[in-house]
Amino acid sequence: MSQPARVMSSDGVRSVKMRRRVLFASSVGNFVEWFDFTLYGYAASVIALTFFPPGNRAAALLGAFAVYGVAFVARPLGAVVFGRIGDRRGRRTALGASILIMGAATALMGLLPGWSSVGVLAPVLLLVCRLVQGFSAGGEYTGALTFTVEHAPDHRRAWYMGLVGSSTMLGAVGATAVALVFRSAFGDRFATEGWRWMFILAGVVAVVGLVLRLRVDESPVFEAMRDQRAPAPARPFRDLVRSHWKTLLVLFAYFGVLGLLTHMFLGYLPTYLNEAIGMRATTVLALTTAANVVSIPVALWLCVLADRHGRRVQIRLGAVAAVVLVVPAYLLIGTGSVLAVVAALLVFVFAVSLLQMGALSVLELYPTGVRFSGMALPYNAAYAVFGGTAPLVSELLVGGTGSLLAPAIYASVVALIALPVLLKGIPETKGTDLRGS
Repeated sequence: MSQPARVMSSDGVRSVKMRRRVLFASSVGNFVEWFDFTLYGYAASVIALTFFPPGNRAAALLGAFAVYGVAFVARPLGAVVFGRIGDRRGRRTALGASILIMGAATALMGLLPGWSSVGVLAPVLLLVCRLVQGFSAGGEYTGALTFTVEHAPDHRRAWYMGLVGSSTMLGAVGATAVALVFRSAFGDRFATEGWRWMFILAGVVAVVGLVLRLRVDESPVFEAMRDQRAPAPARPFRDLVRSHWKTLLVLFAYFGVLGLLTHMFLGYLPTYLNEAIGMRATTVLALTTAANVVSIPVALWLCVLADRHGRRVQIRLGAVAAVVLVVPAYLLIGTGSVLAVVAALLVFVFAVSLLQMGALSVLELYPTGVRFSGMALPYNAAYAVFGGTAPLVSELLVGGTGSLLAPAIYASVVALIALPVLLKGIPETKGTDLRGS
């Protein structure tokens, strides 16, 4: 009787070790994605001066934000390609390919010639790199969550999702920390060469992530589908659109609100605080870093509650917060007070952290054969429309209306339109058996 007990104990230890490795491998890739995108937001003013013609700072900044947004246009294509790979070939294969492509494009951005060297070719090359980044990101975040949640114990899926989700904020924290260090170390040379080394560093981290992902097992839920039930669907996106189109529309609304708030927070507010409010760049970086650090324990605490009490109440609270709290947050920022800015940033942290629980409900809504694609398509389509354009639209609204509140009103209106869908359209999914779907 003792031998079987030892065998089970050994299997259990191996299972726990593999879950930890999956968490780490998924988180590193997710870290790189958000590290890259946040770096671009913090370096937007320098990128504008490097890759666009001199003489018109406002136009150059708009150009830099436009390139930021264009990367999101390629995300839906990446969702189709990597979703198909993930649902047919396996989650691990898709994740390995996405992080390799992402790392190469990011490192190359740090090596591109500027406007002074090659003229109009400079922004074109920057645009190409950003498109490749966006394409690879189309399979990264959604794939990492799918892979991790399918490895997780059923009663701790929110906790596992929260640990991987925290890597997004860790990526943002890492980017701000690196930006602070490099600005200090390079001084006046940051605008000419310092910012480039930040992107090269991100490419190196991506290589580490690739190695880690090659050392983990495939998702047991995916293996169970392939071995016990039937082969993966030949056309997962066709099956997805035909059978789950209502869910896709609900999730497009959900990810639209989440993407707008997230990228207004990460991609636009640092520049807004610096350019429109007049805060020093180092102060802005320090405050946003602190806000991102605070968001991690907040998000993990909400995940514990979600495993105990369900997901839906948090989604509803986050949806209401997105409607009623963004304008007050911008009013606080407009005072110029450091304490008021801190309070405003915490408002964004609160709203985004509550809304992020909807990502788990997304995964639990779908059957295994379309789960990767069902997460990737609405997420990336919504982020292309609302997330990637958030900095550009916000800057255009401020410039066009002269009102510093215009971006907040825009975000609140979008959240208000989506509110009925978010309140009624996302069901409670706690307790769903992923292996039985």
